[in-house]
Amino acid sequence: MIRSLLTTAALCALAAPGQAQETLLAPTPDELAFSVENMDRSADPRQDFYRYAAGGWMDRVERPARFPTYGIFTIMNDRLTKQVALAAAEAGKSAGDQPKGSPAQQVGDFYNAFMDVEAIDAAGIDPIRPMLDEIDAISSLSDITPFMASQAATAGPGLFAMFGPGQDPEDSGKFALYAVGQAFGIDRHFLELLRAEPGDSALIPYHDSIRKLMEIAGYTSEDALRIADNSIAIETALYSGFLTPEEFKDPKMRSAKLPFDEAAAQVPEIDIPLYLEMVGFEQPDEFVMFQPRALPRLSEVLRETPLNDLKDYMAYRIVQNYAPFLDTALREPKLDLFEALVGARPDLSRSEQVYDLLKEKMGHPASKVFVDQFYPDGTKEDVLDMVERIKAVFRHRIETSPWLSDPTKAEALSKVDSFYYKVGYPDNWIDYSGVEIGPDPVANMIALGRFEMERTIDNLTRPPEHEEFNGESTLPIAMNAAYTPQINGFEITAAITMAPALSPDMDAPLKFCRIGAVIGHEMTHGFDFSGRQYDATGNLRDWWTPEDTEAFIVEAKKLVEQADTFEVLPGLNINGALGVGENMADVGGITLGYEALKVYLEEHPEENVEIDGMSPAERCFVGWAQFWASKQTDQFLHTIVTNDGHAPDYYRSVAALQHVDAFYETYGIVEGDPMWLPPEKRARAW
Repeated sequence: MIRSLLTTAALCALAAPGQAQETLLAPTPDELAFSVENMDRSADPRQDFYRYAAGGWMDRVERPARFPTYGIFTIMNDRLTKQVALAAAEAGKSAGDQPKGSPAQQVGDFYNAFMDVEAIDAAGIDPIRPMLDEIDAISSLSDITPFMASQAATAGPGLFAMFGPGQDPEDSGKFALYAVGQAFGIDRHFLELLRAEPGDSALIPYHDSIRKLMEIAGYTSEDALRIADNSIAIETALYSGFLTPEEFKDPKMRSAKLPFDEAAAQVPEIDIPLYLEMVGFEQPDEFVMFQPRALPRLSEVLRETPLNDLKDYMAYRIVQNYAPFLDTALREPKLDLFEALVGARPDLSRSEQVYDLLKEKMGHPASKVFVDQFYPDGTKEDVLDMVERIKAVFRHRIETSPWLSDPTKAEALSKVDSFYYKVGYPDNWIDYSGVEIGPDPVANMIALGRFEMERTIDNLTRPPEHEEFNGESTLPIAMNAAYTPQINGFEITAAITMAPALSPDMDAPLKFCRIGAVIGHEMTHGFDFSGRQYDATGNLRDWWTPEDTEAFIVEAKKLVEQADTFEVLPGLNINGALGVGENMADVGGITLGYEALKVYLEEHPEENVEIDGMSPAERCFVGWAQFWASKQTDQFLHTIVTNDGHAPDYYRSVAALQHVDAFYETYGIVEGDPMWLPPEKRARAW
C-alpha cells in the first residue's frame, strides 16, 4: 500500500453535456508536476540527492497551513476532493431527473441531504435521540449485547467487540468468522496515544475533544466532563489488549484460530450467540482471533467498570459516529483535535466534506460518477501495459535470483504468474439501486449500513469472490494502490493514476519511475516480510525453505538498520521494524520500474534520448525523488513514526535509491560520498 492519511489541462475539464462546467487547471511544478524547475542543479547529487532533485520546490513552495503534510498525494487528494464535490453537486442538481436508483440519482440525493444545513442544524441531535434513549434504558450488562448488535447491523460504531466474516487465512476458498476488537472514537492514525495512562498529558487533546463534543450535543459541562473521563479510561484499558503495530505486521499474530466455546468463554459478559443471531451470522465452529488479547481484556473492563460509566462511553460513541450528519457545530471538536495532534486544521468547505462521507458509505456509486466525468480515456490501458512489463521484469529477477533455492523459486514464480491485478475501476459496479436515499442524512447512513450488512450476509451463501475496487483503500476514488495477500493481487485506483502522478504527455522515464514504481511497490508487497507468508492462492502457508527464510531475513535487516539510523527529528528515529515492509516495497518498486524502463527503451530507441539535458536514467531517479518531495509539521512526523509503517516521504525519496546500483553509476557516487551505501548493506531481495 502506498499510503493511506494521503493528462494535461483537458484532463480535469468537465466538458461533456450535463456535466459540471468548472475546470481544475493542470498541475503546475508547484503542485509537483515533474519539472527541472523543482530541482537545485547547483547541489551535488553525490552529497545530497534530495536537495539536487527537489531543492527548487523546497525553497519555493510553502506548506499550506491547513495540511499537516504537503506532497504529491496531498496535492492529488485535494484535487480529487474538489472533483468529487463538483461531480456530486452536478448530480444534486439533476437528481430529480435521473432514473431512480441510478448512481447519479443516489449520489445527488445524498449530496442534497448533506448540504441542507438549515434542516440539519434545526434537527440538532434529534435523529439519534432514540439510540441515546436505548442506552439510557440499559439496566444490566446483558442489555449491552443487543445494542452492540443493532449498531453493527446498520451504520453504528463498533462497540466493545466486533465479529464478522472474512476469507479463511489458511483456505482462501472459504469464509471464516473473525473475532475483532472494537473500533475507537479516535482516528486510527492516532491509536497509539491510547497506550498512555488515562491521566497522561498526551491524551489531553482527545479528552478535550470528547468533552467539547458532548457539550455541543447538549450535555451539561459536568456530564460532558464525566463522559470524557470515562471514555478515556475505557478506551485506554481496551486498547491495552490490542496488538502493537509491530506485532500486527505479522499475519500469524492475527490468524490463530480458537474453538467457538473457548472464544466465547473469554468474554462471558457478551452474549456472542445472541450477537451473531441478531446480526444474521451463523454460529461458527471456531473464530479467527484477529486481536488475540482483546476479548480477555474486554471481559476485565466490563467486570470492573460501573455500568453507568459504560453507558457514558456508549453515548459518546453514538454522538461521535453520527456527528458528520448532525448539527454542524459538532464538527469543531474534531478539527480542534486534529490541529492539536498534527499541527494543521483541514477545515474543508461543506461541499468538499462530502468526499470522505461518500467514500465511506457510497463508494461505488460515487466512484462511478467520478470516473464518468474525470477519468481520462486510455489511462487504464496504458497502466495495464506497464503492469505487464513490470511483472515480466519481476519474473525474470526471480528466475535469475542467486539466493533463492529451486523449491522456493518455483513457488515464487507460481505466485508471480498467479498475480491478480486491476487498474482504475471495476468491470462490474455494485448495484445500490435498492437503497432508498432521501432528505434525512442519518436515515441515509443507516439505510446504507443495513444494505452493506445484507450484502455481506448474502455473500456468505457462496464461496468468497473478490469484489473489484471495493475495499476501504481500493475504491476508484481512494488515493491509493494496494496489494491484498488473500487474493494475491493488487488494485491501482483511478484516483492515483491521474496528474500529477501520471499524465498522457509524460516521457517514459517519468511514467516508469513514478506510477511504474508504484506498480512494482505493490508487486513487491506480495514478497515482503508479511506478504511472503502467503502462497499463490492467498493462503497463509510457509512455502520457504529454512535456508531461504534465513537469507530473506538477512536482506530485510539491512532495511531495518538503514531506517533505524535515520533521525527524523532530534531524538526521534524511524522504527525500522515497523516499516520494513513498506521500505522493501519501495526498493522493489524503483528497481522494477527502472529495469522495465530499460527494456522499454530497447524496444523504443527513439525515446532513449536526453530531455532537459538529462538522460533517461537521470530523469527516472529525479522523477522518483520529486515524487516523494514533501513538507510536514513536527507533530505529523511524530504521528507517522509512532503509528505508521510508512516512513516520512522525504526519507523514501532517497533511501530506496541507495539500494539500486544504477543510481551510483548514473551520478558517479563513490565510497566516501554522503549518498554512498556500501554494497554489503544494500538489500537485494527482489
